[in-house]
Amino acid sequence: MRASLLLIAFGLLGSACNRSEAAPSPEGRALFATACARCHGAEGTGGLPLTGGGAAPRNFTDHTFQTTHTDFDIQQTIVNGKSTGMPPFGSTFNDDQLRALVRHVRSLDSERKK
Repeated sequence: MRASLLLIAFGLLGSACNRSEAAPSPEGRALFATACARCHGAEGTGGLPLTGGGAAPRNFTDHTFQTTHTDFDIQQTIVNGKSTGMPPFGSTFNDDQLRALVRHVRSLDSERKK
């Protein structure tokens, strides 16, 4: 029982370490406004599906999304896209820009804003 609780605690700690707690930067805000906001909205709340029957753009204010995706997950989606309508940005952004975008996406968490 005690070992199970320790494993759960370490698991929660490990997943928290995979989420950026750094403050968003002006660069991340600007990159998001330029590359992401037309689909995800200026406030990151998502929007209507871009194609009939397609998936809606992700709502980044959704706390469940924020707690179930790592920074690496978000970065990989930016780079590789998703088959459901998210285009791959490939090498459009350098590593610093990707980190800035991830920090900005993290800042949109509805629970973080409280």
